[in-house]
Amino acid sequence: MRVARGVRVLAAVLMVPLGAGILVAVVDALRAGDPGVSFDRTGWSAFVVLGWVVALLVLAGVGLSLWALWGTSVRLTPFGVARQTFGRRHETGLADLRRVQARGASTHGPTGPRPAAVLLLDRDGRVAAALRPTETGFDEGLAVVRGWVARRPDLLQDTDTAAVLGTVDPARPPA
Repeated sequence: MRVARGVRVLAAVLMVPLGAGILVAVVDALRAGDPGVSFDRTGWSAFVVLGWVVALLVLAGVGLSLWALWGTSVRLTPFGVARQTFGRRHETGLADLRRVQARGASTHGPTGPRPAAVLLLDRDGRVAAALRPTETGFDEGLAVVRGWVARRPDLLQDTDTAAVLGTVDPARPPA
């Protein structure tokens, strides 16, 4: 599962030209030997320093955002979860999962509205992975989770999650 391809492509279409423009400004300043040339100034002034700080922060943000969007993935196998973020790989085996929990959409969160998700929680209660309907491969991921629940019914602990997975009738609680 990955962030939807359209989101990744749109981000690249918007961010790559911005990053390229900042890099052109850096090259122009280096060629001219004057840091203020990109700001129609001469030398180092408070305005030029602030401009370069902002430009470099934006450039770093663009690079990290693209890296996160294109390099983040969650792979579900019959044996567990493999998550890759920022080049780091973390695996959680099926035996290490404690619970599968559906979380409805919410308007409460530090960054605004949270979308609905199916959370895969490990032994310590940490989120091993979050499956969201907006990500590619969501339906295939749910099929894998259904297989896990069939093998390990203890992963399913509430009727809301059972209804989302379609494993039981929402009106009847799991055994």
